[in-house]
Amino acid sequence: MIKFLTYLVLSVIVLSGLLRYSLEFESAQDIAIEQVYRAGMSNAANGLPNPDSLRVFVCGSASPLGNTPRAQACIAVLTPSHFYIFDSGAGSTANISGAGLPYERLQGVFLTHFHSDHIAELYELNLASWVRGRSTAMNVYGPKGVAKVVSGINDTYELDVEYRVEHHGSDLLNPNLAKLKAETISAGVVLEDGDLTVTAYTASHAPIEPAVGYRIDYRGRSVVISGDSLVTDDTRRIASNVDLLLHDALSLPLTEAAAEAATTAGLTRLAKIISDVMDYHASTDSLIELGADTDAGMVAFYHLVPAPANLIMLKIFERNLPANFVLANDGDWFELPSDSADITYTNQ
Repeated sequence: MIKFLTYLVLSVIVLSGLLRYSLEFESAQDIAIEQVYRAGMSNAANGLPNPDSLRVFVCGSASPLGNTPRAQACIAVLTPSHFYIFDSGAGSTANISGAGLPYERLQGVFLTHFHSDHIAELYELNLASWVRGRSTAMNVYGPKGVAKVVSGINDTYELDVEYRVEHHGSDLLNPNLAKLKAETISAGVVLEDGDLTVTAYTASHAPIEPAVGYRIDYRGRSVVISGDSLVTDDTRRIASNVDLLLHDALSLPLTEAAAEAATTAGLTRLAKIISDVMDYHASTDSLIELGADTDAGMVAFYHLVPAPANLIMLKIFERNLPANFVLANDGDWFELPSDSADITYTNQ
């Protein structure tokens, strides 16, 4: 048995070496890239599975604090008939593309507030879905101020739109679909789209005002997406008996350690910024209490402050977490089948 395993390992090493050597030749490169492109295009043509479920995809799990490959805040929500994005932080569009989400049927973006890490890729998202064949202009829902944000983005990328239309033609790229449309919302039901309802609630993220979070209900299933907020009575009300609560989360041990290290190193500006962050994000301890108070089915931390860069940071973030709590990663999926209590969590 040992001999067999030895031969097997040696064979794998030799074959890998031969494969690597073969890629030095142009003909082998051409064959390989053709197969890669065919596989990718086939997957794109086939599309994602589309079960009768409320499906949640984490397209961004980081905050600006920390240094990791994670994208910034972004959550995608899909059903067989709906596709909405909640916040659009830096790096998130690449995750949406990599997962093969159906850009052509993207119906809108909901913003929780206007910090840069929640709006940085609005135009990238708009561009990607426009090019892929979105049939209507993309609505951007958000609290007071959203019209200013959207107007600025439209103005900034006006020339980009003109260049692309001239290059590809207006029959392919309708310029009327390239401009974002602002929809100002306030607390309460903000969208009723068939079986899907989106309700906004007031978040606590001073000095940002207004800031909101959202609850999504679909055929007996529910998800709450906090954006950035402390835990408040509004949070407890909206998250009561929710199936899945996605909440921004701050690790006090990690943040305090970072602030202390910055102070010791004489980085007083950085120490001040890190210290300031601690007063407007929900701590992991407060979220553990929230999960118990609201009887949430599953709680997923996202917009992690600071974004864990190694195993030690992950372990500290996970301290004392109940069994129904998880730390979300970019690429994670949550599937909530209609009229059921099940949640399938796929951790990437």
